[in-house]
Amino acid sequence: MFKLLVSMRRKPGMSLDEFIRYYEEKHAPLARRILPPIGVYRRNYIRADDPLLASVGDGRASAASVDFDVITEAVYPTRAHAEAGIQAFFDADIMQVIRADEDEFVEAGSVKMYVVEVHQSAIP
Repeated sequence: MFKLLVSMRRKPGMSLDEFIRYYEEKHAPLARRILPPIGVYRRNYIRADDPLLASVGDGRASAASVDFDVITEAVYPTRAHAEAGIQAFFDADIMQVIRADEDEFVEAGSVKMYVVEVHQSAIP
């Protein structure tokens, strides 16, 4: 397994619900249509106003410290699959389409991409 994370922030003036709706109804289908298959393509939207966070009393849940509205996971079966996906993503024609669509809902300059090493365990 090889995993990439992408964080991004919504355009100023756009509500989180509008951002989610655009991403889910327009951008994600576009990505699935023009990019090579991804094993897992998951969007994790930050709900900084969730009431559960009020019970966190040591500042860990501060909405002011969040610099993005979504963390997108792209999980590939192998590094080679990820490399092929990135190569396709940065193809000039595909990138032009992706960037034009991002302009509709993503704050310019807010997209960041990370390679992560995953360690997972249960807490019994």
